[in-house]
Amino acid sequence: MSDTSLSARLAEGDFRIGRVLNRTSSVLSRNFAIFFVVTTIANLPGALVLKIAADPGSAGSSRGTILLGSFLTMVLSAVSQAVVVYGAFQDMRGRPASLTDSLKIGLYRFLPVIGLAILMSLGTAFGALLLIIPGVILFVMWYVAMPACVVERLGPFDSMARSSELTKGHRWKIFGLVLLLCLGAVVSEVLDEALSTMASAALTLIGTLLWNGVWGAFYAIAAVVTYHDLRVAKEGINIEQIAAVFD
Repeated sequence: MSDTSLSARLAEGDFRIGRVLNRTSSVLSRNFAIFFVVTTIANLPGALVLKIAADPGSAGSSRGTILLGSFLTMVLSAVSQAVVVYGAFQDMRGRPASLTDSLKIGLYRFLPVIGLAILMSLGTAFGALLLIIPGVILFVMWYVAMPACVVERLGPFDSMARSSELTKGHRWKIFGLVLLLCLGAVVSEVLDEALSTMASAALTLIGTLLWNGVWGAFYAIAAVVTYHDLRVAKEGINIEQIAAVFD
């Protein structure tokens, strides 16, 4: 069933964290295999490199290897988010989410997406150096920059400006949403530590990857749903109008 009727009922200025989380769960549950595969594959190269770098006895345990792993994680995570955008919107329209079409749309925006990911990472890292808080503020302001980049076909700087515009007036709520989503990253760290004491390195890597695949998919969909709900609340348009760019 399409979310068009629900979109039409969202009042001006109405944006709720509970609605975002509920709809994110629904979208993920209906398309779990597609989104899980995309985010798990995206996490794999970076996870392998970082696991090698973390092993003191490995020849790959160097600063360069760690930087490579971090870069791969950032790039592939951004691409996977771009891929998820199309599939999530199709589901919210009541249409099937196609893996092939999602990949096509996500990769079509490859260069702007990578540029956006680099700029956002540098911006939030620099902000974090200024007593953490500015980095958090920038992250919240740019939270829906990736969906804006893919859906509205904007460049990196315009995507960040668009996200800043959409999040204005709702940033405390988005900050609360981000805090809840960050619990997934905490679970990942705890899981990695727990598995490393009980299982082999291979099983630890597999267990962590599986969790990161689930959490990564949920995180990416939440950003899409947030972007959709912000546009509906602030601009009074519906899902069909937003997603018409894909037709």
